[in-house]
Amino acid sequence: MNILITNDDGYDAAGLMAAYRAAKPFGNLHIVAPVTQRSACSHQITLDEPMTVKQIEQEPFGRIFVVDGTPADCVRLADEELVSEKIDLLISGINAGANAGVDTFYSGTVAGAREGAIIGIRSIAISQAVRRPLEIDWGKAEEAARLILPQLLEEELPGPGFFSVNLPLPIPDNIIDNTRRVPVAVAPMPTNFTRRELSDGRGVEFRYGRGYWDRNAPGDTDYAIIRNGQIAIAAIPLVGRF
Repeated sequence: MNILITNDDGYDAAGLMAAYRAAKPFGNLHIVAPVTQRSACSHQITLDEPMTVKQIEQEPFGRIFVVDGTPADCVRLADEELVSEKIDLLISGINAGANAGVDTFYSGTVAGAREGAIIGIRSIAISQAVRRPLEIDWGKAEEAARLILPQLLEEELPGPGFFSVNLPLPIPDNIIDNTRRVPVAVAPMPTNFTRRELSDGRGVEFRYGRGYWDRNAPGDTDYAIIRNGQIAIAAIPLVGRF
C-alpha cells in the first residue's frame, strides 16, 4: 500500500512520528504535513495566496514535504501534485488532544481525513486525549494505532465517510478488548472567556477558556468512552448520518 500521513500539529510533532512508526509495517509511507501547527483550523483551505512546499530531510522519515498550508491543503496537494503513486490509505494524526464529539467540526486533524474521504481515499483520523498532569506516552499511542489499523483496513464503512479514532489517557493495556465502536457525541464543549481591557482603553481582549472534560455527554459516545478510559472508534459520514 501507499500510505499518506499528515497532521495539524506540524511536520516535527511527536504524534506524526508515532503515526509513521505505527504505519510502517503496512506499506510505503509518504509524509506531507504543515510547516507550522494548524490546530482547530477545521476544513480551511488556502485560496487567496500561494502555498510554499519544501522537500526536506527529517528523521525518522527521510525525505518529506512540508507545506505552508492546512491539513486539507496537504492532502489535496499530495494527491494531485506531490505523490506520484496512487494513495491507498490516509492517516491524519496522531493529534495531541482528543477530537471527539463536536470537536470533529473544529479539528484540522479530522479535516485531513475528511478531505481524503472526499477524494476517494480510505482515511483514518487518530487523536490522543490530553489529561493534565498526565503525560502522553507516544510509544503506547503508536502501539494502539498499529493494533487498530488492521481492523480498519478490513472494515467497510456503511457509506462515504472515514474513521475517527480517539485514544484515552492513559491508554489501557488490553488495547483491542478496550476498543469500542460508538457514535459521535453531540454535546457542545463548555467554554468561558477571560477578559482583559486593552491598555489604550479602546477595546477588550478575549481568550477562550476550556473545560474539556466537563461536558454533559452521557451514554456510549466517543467522548464518554474516552473519558471513561476506553478507545473510541467512530465512523463519520461525509453527508448526513449512516
